Amino acid sequence: MSKKIVMRLPVYLKTLVLLAIGAAGTVSRADAGIITVPPGLSPGDTYRLVFVTSDTTTATSPYIDYYNAFVTLKADSSALAPLDASWMVIGSTEHVSAAFNIDVTDSATMKGIYNVAGQVVAYSTPALFNTNVTELINPIDLDQYGDTLLSYVWTGTLGTTGNTIPYRALGDTDVELGLDWLRFSEYLSEGADSINTASYYLYAISSPLTVSPEPSAFGLSALGGAILLLARRRKQENQRATPTHH
Repeated sequence: MSKKIVMRLPVYLKTLVLLAIGAAGTVSRADAGIITVPPGLSPGDTYRLVFVTSDTTTATSPYIDYYNAFVTLKADSSALAPLDASWMVIGSTEHVSAAFNIDVTDSATMKGIYNVAGQVVAYSTPALFNTNVTELINPIDLDQYGDTLLSYVWTGTLGTTGNTIPYRALGDTDVELGLDWLRFSEYLSEGADSINTASYYLYAISSPLTVSPEPSAFGLSALGGAILLLARRRKQENQRATPTHH
């Protein structure tokens, strides 16, 4: 029987490996099949991610917190979890509109809303609801794993404003539906509704995310040199501390 050999890296080498992975910025995204930092963005740029949930739920609850918790659970079940973002439903109850729930106030550094394939959906958060004039650049038809989902989605929301549709909101008896492959206002308010005990999907959007600066090659080199110097000094100290036998 062959014996499995486990190689244990010194702490300073583990540190360098982790820094190299972080600098590459693509290892986890390649493994997951999704893109968490859209291409073309620079350090300091702000963006948001959107997806449609891979699982369905009823729309019987009148409380927005239920739907926010549902989409958060779906995000945290995927490679989106390490982003440590807050996740909100793009949906409306009678007392909380989608526009209010997701906060349409963008910072000056906001570069856009993206799906998990790194494709732009809209260039600003308000543009998600300005679909009576323009259309979404790409539909919100990818789930948190990057798979395409073509289906009705619970929204309770007027697509042109992001406001609640009275008596057809989440938690009402009959709830407004959107279609996730559409790019005009029908992606939120297709004109169809369903009884709230049926099961459909939800749209999710992240809180604003900021692109972190990547370690420079000089910084990594200097850090690696400092770690190796420290290791050499510790080795010399250990040698001096070892008793000499004659």
